[in-house]
Amino acid sequence: MLSKIITVSFFLSLTIFSFAQCKSGKNTALQNKIVTQPNNPMANQNITSKFNSDKSMELYLKKNIRRADPAIHFEYTVYDVKTRKVIKKGTFRGARIEWNDKMSLKLIAYVGMEQKPTSENPEEALLNQSPARITIVKLHK
Repeated sequence: MLSKIITVSFFLSLTIFSFAQCKSGKNTALQNKIVTQPNNPMANQNITSKFNSDKSMELYLKKNIRRADPAIHFEYTVYDVKTRKVIKKGTFRGARIEWNDKMSLKLIAYVGMEQKPTSENPEEALLNQSPARITIVKLHK
């Protein structure tokens, strides 16, 4: 009889403690924070600025990072520093954008991207396989 009372009281106290843990103030505060956050796929954006080597042009990069896409979506604009005139503006989906030299940009593609081959010849396709596809964009003032 005594063992039944101890067993029942143990399970009853275990049930009460488990419900008490579910009703804690810390968990409800965390749930409120999760609910109040906006569900915006473009929320993780950051804007950076880089000068070329002689500081005559400035590159503005707006990075749009999406959860489902491992590549970064860039919106880039190149300005002349003195006149604030737009020299080049565009979008790019890849790994990163950086200055190649003082008059060109280097657009580095995401390595995991599947790209359509430029030629139907398989030997030519094998020769052109490089670990990172790099595109050079020339800038003209």
